[in-house]
Amino acid sequence: MRMYTDPKGEAYEQVIDLAIQNSECFVLGEKIPAEGGRRRDYASVLEALEPYLMKTIVLHGKDDVIRTGKAYRSHAFYAEGTYYLYRCCEESGQLLKQTASSLSDWTYPRLPEDLCFLRAGGGDYLYSVVHERIYGMEVTEEEASELMDRVTGVFLELKAHRNLDRLLDDAIKHKTDWLYISGHGLTELPERIRELTELRELEIFEQDLYRLPEALFELSKLERLRILTADLESIPASIAKLKSLRELSIQCGSSDRPTPGFRVKPKEEISLNRIPPEIGELEQLERLTIQYTSIQELPLELQKLTRLRSLDLGINRVDRKPDFLDGMKRLKYINLSQDSLWGTVDAEH
Repeated sequence: MRMYTDPKGEAYEQVIDLAIQNSECFVLGEKIPAEGGRRRDYASVLEALEPYLMKTIVLHGKDDVIRTGKAYRSHAFYAEGTYYLYRCCEESGQLLKQTASSLSDWTYPRLPEDLCFLRAGGGDYLYSVVHERIYGMEVTEEEASELMDRVTGVFLELKAHRNLDRLLDDAIKHKTDWLYISGHGLTELPERIRELTELRELEIFEQDLYRLPEALFELSKLERLRILTADLESIPASIAKLKSLRELSIQCGSSDRPTPGFRVKPKEEISLNRIPPEIGELEQLERLTIQYTSIQELPLELQKLTRLRSLDLGINRVDRKPDFLDGMKRLKYINLSQDSLWGTVDAEH
């Protein structure tokens, strides 16, 4: 069962305690040859864990990786590299808690990678693939629900989350920093979205969502916002409140659940027809994607986005590249195609 995000702080420590109790061993890997200075970053960690080392596995080639993954029935073995299997006990668990404060800390070059716990006889209890942001526990729905009631910060993907109220209840309780909302048939976002105060990444894929509420723009820690819908009324001026935003992506003409008779509107009929000048107040913005719209011109205020590296307005009604884009020194990718999501215009500086 996947986690929405990895447990941190006290939640991480409690999860480690549970994993130690329910597993035979844990695995740490070196997928990249760790020689010289890089390995010195965590050499002391491997040295401290040495008394608990049960086995070292070196994998060469795809067949080796597949065979080992099947033998252990584990997410741990997904690439070539060296894997260390350590005995689960109170002392080794204490070292894991002293060394890191979240599962996402277990990543190269600071530490060996992807902490996973294996049950006796094979199979994962707890797994992570940090660079893919994959975290999970092999527990039942009932066990997951009980664990979430007991440990704040452990946020697992339950079947019960098909109910939006339950999803938001748990997301708020566990102070998640990442959330994906889709398949709820929403025409508008609930006002209580503002209670997700720790949210840093939000993706919404709801084809009937037409209007963005003011509550959305109270999420002051938000760094990435992605919205996919069939049509969108506008980008409100309140977008300027999201001062931490680094990536903004809006894609109209999207459908999460095609229904009989559903058709994608021609871009000329899409309501979103302008980018508000307030977009220029997003000083941290690095990537701006607004696709399949009736936008015809770009606001001059875009040039205030001094960190912007990618501007993607694929399938729009802009008929020429504005001259001011040439003065944006960090802008490396531009797509202003009227009929393609992938057409590009070189950023000339």
